[in-house]
Amino acid sequence: MYTKNLEQLLRLLQASRQSGLLVVEDVEQGDAPWQGQFRLVEGNVIECQVRMKANGQVLLTDDEALRWLVARGRLNWYLDEGDQLPDTLLPPLLPQGIATEDRRNTPQSNNTGKHGAAFSTPVERSGWIPRRTLKGQQISAQSLRPVEYLQVFTLVNGHNTAEGITRLLRKSPTDISRILKDLQAAGLIE
Repeated sequence: MYTKNLEQLLRLLQASRQSGLLVVEDVEQGDAPWQGQFRLVEGNVIECQVRMKANGQVLLTDDEALRWLVARGRLNWYLDEGDQLPDTLLPPLLPQGIATEDRRNTPQSNNTGKHGAAFSTPVERSGWIPRRTLKGQQISAQSLRPVEYLQVFTLVNGHNTAEGITRLLRKSPTDISRILKDLQAAGLIE
C-alpha cells in the first residue's frame, strides 16, 4: 500500500493504537536501497530508523530519520503486527529474496468475543467494539481493497467502537456499517 502523506498515516495508526513494525520504502525508485522502520507501541512511535537494505546499516535515527522520511512524499508501506519487538532495537532487515509475507502472517493471540447475532448491522449495535478474528489477525491488511476497507480494518483493534471508527474516519455511519458488515461476512472481524 502507499501513502502520499506519512504524517497522516502515523496519525491514523496512533488513533487506532496500532503496535508493530511499520516499514516504509520509496515508491518512485521501486527497489530503493534504503528502508524506513518505525517501532509502534499502541500508536506511539518508539523508534525510527532508516537502514540500508543490503547490510542493515543504520543511516539515520529518531527525529532526523522521521524528518527525512516525511520529506520523501509518496511511500509504500506495510505494518507488521505479528512480531513482538524488543524494547531497544529494531529487527534486522530480511535478506533480499526472502518473502516478508511470511513475517506478516505470524498468528497473534486470539482475543475475540461474541457480539450478538451474526451479520446484524454493526454500527446499530451501540457500543460494539469490533475485534479481528483469527483469520483477520493472519491477513495482511494491505491486501484489502478499496482503501476504505483498509482504513476501517486498520482501526479494528479491540479498542475502537464502531461509532469511534465512524468519527475517526469522518465518514457516514451507513458507509462504515456497510464496510464492517462486509468485513464480518468475510470472517475477518466479529
